[in-house]
Amino acid sequence: MLTSKNIELRLLEKQDLPSRVKWFNDPEISKYLVSDYPVSLAKTEAWFSKTVLDNSKVHFSIVDKETGTLIGMTGLLQISSKHMNAQMYITIGEESFHGLKLPNEIIPLVLNYAFIELNLNKVYLWTIPCNERGRKVYERNGFTKEAEMHEQMYCKGQFQTIIQHRVLKSEFLENTL
Repeated sequence: MLTSKNIELRLLEKQDLPSRVKWFNDPEISKYLVSDYPVSLAKTEAWFSKTVLDNSKVHFSIVDKETGTLIGMTGLLQISSKHMNAQMYITIGEESFHGLKLPNEIIPLVLNYAFIELNLNKVYLWTIPCNERGRKVYERNGFTKEAEMHEQMYCKGQFQTIIQHRVLKSEFLENTL
C-alpha cells in the first residue's frame, strides 16, 4: 500500500468495480476520459479478470485515509521494462472529493512507485483538449507537454486530439530532493 497524508493507494480489487462502472458512466467524469462509455459491470468484471494478471498494467484504488472511502482510481498502463516507460492515469470519481487538491498527493505516490519501485525512466499521460483543469494539475506536479496528436483516437463518436505530457525520472528526482 502506498500512503500520503490523506490518501492510501491499494491494488484494485473486485469489490471496487461497481464504483468504477458508476464513475465511467457519469457524463461529468467520462467527458475527460479517453474511453467510450457506457460500460457495464459484466464487461468490467471480464476486463478485471484479464488485467489482474497482466504485468504491463497496475491499477490502484484511491482511498481516503480518514473515512476509508473509495474515491477514485489511478495506475500505470503499457508498462515497458524494455523502454522503461509507462502511461499514467488518474480519476477522482467521488464528487465530494473534487477540488481538494488530492492529485497533489496521488501523483507523487504513483510517480515514486514508477521511478523507484519499477525503475522506469519516463511516465506519460494523455488528455483531451477540453481537460484544461487536468493539464494544470499535471503541470503543477511536474509533467511537461510533449506532443499534440491530432485526431489520434476515435472515441465518444468522434476523432479526439490527444495531448501527451511526460515527466522523466531525472526531473522527478531533481524536484523531490
